[in-house]
Amino acid sequence: MKTIKITQDNIDSLVKKASEIIRNSGVVILPFDTVYGFAGSPKSEVALQKVFQLKERDFNKTIGLAVSDLEMFRNIAEINKREEEYFKDKTPGKYTFIVKSKPDLGLSKYCIKNNTIGIRIPESDFVLNIIRSSGGIIAQTSANKSGQPDCFSLDELLAQYSEEELNQIDLIIYGDTLEKTSPSRIIDLTGNEPREIDRS
Repeated sequence: MKTIKITQDNIDSLVKKASEIIRNSGVVILPFDTVYGFAGSPKSEVALQKVFQLKERDFNKTIGLAVSDLEMFRNIAEINKREEEYFKDKTPGKYTFIVKSKPDLGLSKYCIKNNTIGIRIPESDFVLNIIRSSGGIIAQTSANKSGQPDCFSLDELLAQYSEEELNQIDLIIYGDTLEKTSPSRIIDLTGNEPREIDRS
């Protein structure tokens, strides 16, 4: 495991380093616009299986996607004009949208359930630059252990994992403590009207 703090001088190099790891089936932890989160390639079974194991996450659940822009959203989601307008109105921001996925995307089985996927555009230029450098899409989920509190600082994150587990993470990028807020709200766009899903 390697931990690096973001500074004004190393932002570009961290974007390059993180995206290289993601493209090569590695696992990174980043400070998102909500909480600290895992990031990996949505096409890598190896990377996402590792995320599930580290989080002790139920393998019957899925992992969300973060995209760089509306164009990438259109590329992977089966949406109508109404759904697209709703998505545009709420992004970038702290929302994850459940939508029908286009076929033959080559995404990991860990990202798709019943032909639906969860997508968001983070409100963080740093994270968005990593997503762009990773091909416009990453798989992402909160970095806390399942059932444990969300992580808003490096110390909170490190406290939840053993040294052996931390050594399986290729890179942890951290900054100042994030504002304590809730994770992204989940909005289901697959029905007749947008519907918020209770995380519990």
